[in-house]
Amino acid sequence: MTSARRAPGAAAGLAAAALLTACGAQPQEAAPATTTGCVVSAPAGFADRSIGQLSFGELSHAQSAGFLASTSSQRVSTLAGTEEALGRYAGGDCSLGALVGPGGAEALAAVAARAPDTAWLAVATGGTDYPDNVVTIDFDLREPAFIAGYAAAASSETGIVAMFVSRGFAGGDELLAAFDAGVEQRGIDTGSEVAGLREGSVSRRTVDDTPAAGREYTEAALEAGADVIVPFASGAASGVLDVFAEHYAPSDEAAADGAEGTDGTAGPGTAAAGVGGPEIGEGDGGSDEDPEETIDPTLIWYGTDGARTLDDDLGEHVIASTVPNVAAGFQSTVAGWPVTGFAGEIEEPEGEERTIGDIAVRAPAYTGTMDNGGVEVVASDGLLSTVAGLSRDIADVRDRIRAGEIDVPGAD
Repeated sequence: MTSARRAPGAAAGLAAAALLTACGAQPQEAAPATTTGCVVSAPAGFADRSIGQLSFGELSHAQSAGFLASTSSQRVSTLAGTEEALGRYAGGDCSLGALVGPGGAEALAAVAARAPDTAWLAVATGGTDYPDNVVTIDFDLREPAFIAGYAAAASSETGIVAMFVSRGFAGGDELLAAFDAGVEQRGIDTGSEVAGLREGSVSRRTVDDTPAAGREYTEAALEAGADVIVPFASGAASGVLDVFAEHYAPSDEAAADGAEGTDGTAGPGTAAAGVGGPEIGEGDGGSDEDPEETIDPTLIWYGTDGARTLDDDLGEHVIASTVPNVAAGFQSTVAGWPVTGFAGEIEEPEGEERTIGDIAVRAPAYTGTMDNGGVEVVASDGLLSTVAGLSRDIADVRDRIRAGEIDVPGAD
């Protein structure tokens, strides 16, 4: 499904549900429950405006609705920490354990094998080799990545766009190829000359899933002239936001003098700092550049509708978002999971229900796609002049993919 932000839809509902539950929604009256849900997020945590926050929102809602008696959550930043946290939950009273985010699949597989009577959810972990008591919730992002490439090319003013994936992100090489194909398709359709930064390279567009790595890539991309940044990542995505925050909200002293930071060096938003990059101007650092000609970067976000959920006015600079339907994943796999109303229509799973410990499982796996409503690409309707046309472009390219007029690399 493709929609503009003016119309309320699944993406807006998902984001609202996550923010509501994360901010302490009041529990509803329900029959006593005895099951406990435990979730580990690696590495971005539960305030990532992405998969982590949506998953935490699902568990919080399940507790409010009386499906879970209690919940426990822990953020980890290393593989060793992931296995330790999962092992602690396995040795406790958790009826349903969950791992959210890339990078910890091997740890989950090892812990789940040692705790066969506990049901585990693997949410967007990128893992495939799990024991039978692990239920997977994944999302096919190849088509959204293609559309993101198309949208980025349609919005770029510098003619350079940049996408990266974090190490361990499911199907990262395929997403990069799909993004490149989307950029190329836009050129075929319009005759525009837009290039993807480091196009064709997987290694040079795959970064460690840390804020520092995301920051480093984004600064380098801006210095190279890219004006649309597209992260498919967890922890690394927060590094992108740090760069954007500094670019659009420099310190008071840096704003006052236009060049110097508090330490006497170039401040945020300048070419020397690697944040403003080439859009500030070339040759003289930008001091004589006409402010009206300054080009500021924009963002295509992954996880929630970033135009609604990102803090500090960063949402104004989000032109589109790829939004996985996490609620549909939980409802499709765990029998009796509370319905929020945001998941949309759920396909009836094949096969029979089975029980793992105290949890009844409807299906061993869920893969969200654009065809089954499991992923959508949402165009923003903020202050950016390109957005109205971008919404139409996204809808058009989606229709052409569905009609078979455009082939997305690697897609079924």
